[in-house]
Amino acid sequence: MKPTTARLSDMPGPKVYSLWWGDKSGGVRLKGVTQYTLSPYQVKAAPHWLRHYLFNGYRRLSGELFFFGVPFVLGYSIYAWAKRVDEYQNSKAGHIAAGGHH
Repeated sequence: MKPTTARLSDMPGPKVYSLWWGDKSGGVRLKGVTQYTLSPYQVKAAPHWLRHYLFNGYRRLSGELFFFGVPFVLGYSIYAWAKRVDEYQNSKAGHIAAGGHH
């Protein structure tokens, strides 16, 4: 098995955290820092991620539909009503109904 490019590069390994670029002296080790990496032996890093994303995303968004759907529908209905009333009040029939002249 041939070593990968990342294995042969000069990047610090998983046990060294705060190296400056090009500093090979070891640097300062930080406590409480957790690094997560993918195994180089895992062939498929994220199989079926699109299908899982679609179904899980649909499930999560449908749970939130009430919280952003109801205010949107309410706001749009008020906007549509106000636009319709404004068009009527600025029309000839609206002026006559209000007792004014056109």
